[in-house]
Amino acid sequence: MSLPPPVGPPIEQFVDEHAGTSADIQLAGFWRRFAGLVLDQILYGALAAVFVAAGLGLIAARNCYPSNGSFECYEELVEPWSALAGIAIIALGALFVLYLYLRALGRTGQPWGARLVGIKVIRADDGSSIGFGRALGRTLFANIISANVLYLGYLWMLWDDRKQTWQDKVVRSIVVRV
Repeated sequence: MSLPPPVGPPIEQFVDEHAGTSADIQLAGFWRRFAGLVLDQILYGALAAVFVAAGLGLIAARNCYPSNGSFECYEELVEPWSALAGIAIIALGALFVLYLYLRALGRTGQPWGARLVGIKVIRADDGSSIGFGRALGRTLFANIISANVLYLGYLWMLWDDRKQTWQDKVVRSIVVRV
């Protein structure tokens, strides 16, 4: 069983049109893409950890007061609002970090990790940025489908002539070296 060809002009047409020009493109390989993915997870994860730590601090907060050079805490006086505020900080922080990632992927094709390893996600048909909607679709597909079928969606690029993962095929994108 083979996958149907993507809709729109073939990637070869885009590559041929830009071959030998200043916009000469080279598809990104597996290890460079893997390094970008790992760096993205570390960097965006570190930012998310700040919000998680602040939220957990509020969730675990007790009514503590200084007393003789130390703190006395009264567990029976825990304020319920602190737990709700902690959950809200964690949720809003996660949404904020996701927004930053999707905005970078959609506008420039280069989240922080991709920028560090020198790769960029572009539309396969015209080489432009993929936009916020496709970035969201690509990210959701990657995390829900590609990663949960034995990572086959990510590994697909190893034998694909266009070096596309499943999420690339779905949103009609390619990853190039810059």
